[in-house]
Amino acid sequence: MGRRLEPAVTAMAHNSGPTRRRFDQRFVALLALADIAACSAGLLAAYAVRHWFPHIFHSNLHQPITVYSHALPWVLALWLITFHALGLYEVRRFVSRLAQLAATSRAASLATLLVAAASFLSKISYSRAMLPMFWVFATALACALRFALGGYRRWAMTRGGMAARAVVIGCGDLGRVAARRMREYGTFGYDPIGFVSACDDLEEGVDEIEGFPVLGQLPDLARIVGDHQVDEVLVARPDISTDDLMTAVQSCERLPVEFHLIAGPLDVLTANTEFSGVADLPVVELKARDFPPWKRFTKRIMDLVGGTVLLTVSALPMLLIAWLIRRQTGGSAMFKQTRIGYRGREFTMYKFRTMYGDADPYAPSPADPGDERITPVGRFLRRFSLDELPQLFNVLKGDMSLVGPRPEMPFLVEQYRPWQRRRLEAKPGMTGLWQILGRKDLPLIDNIEYDFYYIRNQSLLLDITILLKTVAVVLNTRGAY
Repeated sequence: MGRRLEPAVTAMAHNSGPTRRRFDQRFVALLALADIAACSAGLLAAYAVRHWFPHIFHSNLHQPITVYSHALPWVLALWLITFHALGLYEVRRFVSRLAQLAATSRAASLATLLVAAASFLSKISYSRAMLPMFWVFATALACALRFALGGYRRWAMTRGGMAARAVVIGCGDLGRVAARRMREYGTFGYDPIGFVSACDDLEEGVDEIEGFPVLGQLPDLARIVGDHQVDEVLVARPDISTDDLMTAVQSCERLPVEFHLIAGPLDVLTANTEFSGVADLPVVELKARDFPPWKRFTKRIMDLVGGTVLLTVSALPMLLIAWLIRRQTGGSAMFKQTRIGYRGREFTMYKFRTMYGDADPYAPSPADPGDERITPVGRFLRRFSLDELPQLFNVLKGDMSLVGPRPEMPFLVEQYRPWQRRRLEAKPGMTGLWQILGRKDLPLIDNIEYDFYYIRNQSLLLDITILLKTVAVVLNTRGAY
């Protein structure tokens, strides 16, 4: 359907990918150097003010500059680690200047707090007045340098063949506006090459829109991206179904392409996310974060330490719960069930028994607290999620993690579409986004979408946040039955 550029010609003309990747690598190095300069200059400026204007400060403590120069490498290490942990060395094509300044300020503030904690734990007495001045000077310099480098990058992206080749999903009004804006706003570094039709949004016989060819239908996206060496896909179809969008993203999972979702009017009003901008249009970035082996190792250490501590603390309550269950039901206190875990492997999940012995173990979960299958003790356990405490043994065995997707039953996994199987690329967890955002009040498909988001955005900080919020959700008991 529609006109196609000749792949051979496209391949010869397209050299932006490697060039841009090399530029991005150099740009990250520049960001790191700028942050080092801002941190070092901020410390030097704070010392200079403390040294030249001693009458402003009531403290008589005045250390020689060598004390601070010896501390500088440790300060720089905390500074760079904090900026890296908060994603400030992830290269994004477009982030609004306001969002850029806010992110830099947050990172600098957190880094300063870590410096304060480190100075408190050290045996050297530093001037307390230095810290707030360091924070002001270093933050201001970091924001200024990053602001300047961001402007330089925007300028450079329009030169040297580094413009991103983009296709627009959606041939409606929003897609046409996006293509027109990208053509008019050359400073944004986009080279739009055509449209991809979605949801039957194209009249029969139309093969060109706004001067750009229609390259095919949504199911052909992976082929289109490969044939035309597309760098970015802009989804400009607000009513696209979740299943169609997830399938499209999954089909291009192993291709070097990024997805951006251009928000419609309703999305702009209701979205709770940070937007970047493409040609002055609000855009949500659908970018998977890298979760390298060292982070997986750290996550496993967190599971072992956290699981051991929780199991030790809950040992006596678990013995009491087991005794109450056996006394009430006369059967085993432990309920075992086959679940599907990491990479589709089966494992035995442990829980405390909360239903009578004649209940079908693979029947749908109770939809309300008055379900007759639940025992009186089980009703209390389920209300506060105490029935899931034995899963700590699964965590220590390595079958599960403290945080991850919901461990699903085999017959449900057999019904998954290809994109839904992505949830098997992480260990299932005792808790997750599904736990803190709705528990059993959410339909199954919404749970899968939350798990998909978690896998694409998983980080150690996200895990810690979920664990902390889980405590509040469990105590609230909403959606627990």
